Amino acid sequence: MARTDQERWDQRYRDGDWVDSDGPSPIVEDAVPWLSPPGRALDVACGSGRNSLFLARFGFEAIAVDLSWRGLHLLAKRARSERLGVHPVQADLERFILPEDSFDVIVNTHFLMRDLFPKLQSALTPAGLLIIETYHVDEIDVLGGDIRREYALEPEELKEAFSDLDILLYEEGIFNRAEGERGLARLVARKLG
Repeated sequence: MARTDQERWDQRYRDGDWVDSDGPSPIVEDAVPWLSPPGRALDVACGSGRNSLFLARFGFEAIAVDLSWRGLHLLAKRARSERLGVHPVQADLERFILPEDSFDVIVNTHFLMRDLFPKLQSALTPAGLLIIETYHVDEIDVLGGDIRREYALEPEELKEAFSDLDILLYEEGIFNRAEGERGLARLVARKLG
């Protein structure tokens, strides 16, 4: 019997195979000049919640959504110890309902579900900030990464998907990260409103 995505991620957290760093993703740090707390933030596919924790420390009420119960458990424990306003939600993002005009900030890192793009844009409040960093085809074509091509963005794809927003920062290419070089596309954009 094949394991579900949830079982695979729970196992990775249980084995210590996927441990987020203590700080936020670099794209979230780069977006700090545009963050305006207080407000509500959504962390999509949050894992163990490093971005949620950062946003809560920054003054946002953070809704942290992930499929992995184990990752959310780690997040809840860390949030409780700091008494932060983080609300973990276990959900499959294919079926998760995002209410319109609900979030002042939405963060999506290292998770690609193209069908979610219009829902993310709709869920932003007027002047809400969208922060995305995920794999780009350079991860495969330049670095020889072993991710499946459907999980990597094509050149300019992210920029085109959010062309209705005011794009404040957009980059794609090879970036140095703690785990080594990565082929990424990065976007910070504000909803016009």
